[in-house]
Amino acid sequence: MRVIADLHVHSRYSRATSQRMCIEEIARFARIKGLNLVGTGDFTHPKWLKELQETLVPESDTGLYKVARNPESPIYFMIATEVCTIFTFENEVKKVHHVILTPSIETAIQINDRLAKYGNLTIDGRPTLNMDASHLVEEVMEVSSENMVFPAHAWTPWFSIFGAF
Repeated sequence: MRVIADLHVHSRYSRATSQRMCIEEIARFARIKGLNLVGTGDFTHPKWLKELQETLVPESDTGLYKVARNPESPIYFMIATEVCTIFTFENEVKKVHHVILTPSIETAIQINDRLAKYGNLTIDGRPTLNMDASHLVEEVMEVSSENMVFPAHAWTPWFSIFGAF
């Protein structure tokens, strides 16, 4: 299968995001845009995670999900989120955004349990965590070696790995 993906999207629970961003609407526009794989975004937000549990069904043994009300759709979802880490490096405050991909809602819940110690997950779909990037990777990978963590929008001058340094 040829994969055309956007793994870095947001739900309506992130700042400056349309209130129309629900799974069905994301799937509808993904199809219009020619995508067949989309990140769910914002699994760290409790209300969005509940919606994901209610609107998605797992596609057996793939780590992907389909819309429960339209399983024939060619659009697959990967459980994903973006977080902002905030830390001090060489006496300067740094903020870097990261994307986290995980193969199941169950592992997303476990990640949330760990990350809740570092910030309030209910405030925004893209929570700010008081930890550095290496600590984030350790916490996420201890949940499952199948998780992935990588810098979000690396080339932008704000909140990116290259912009922060």
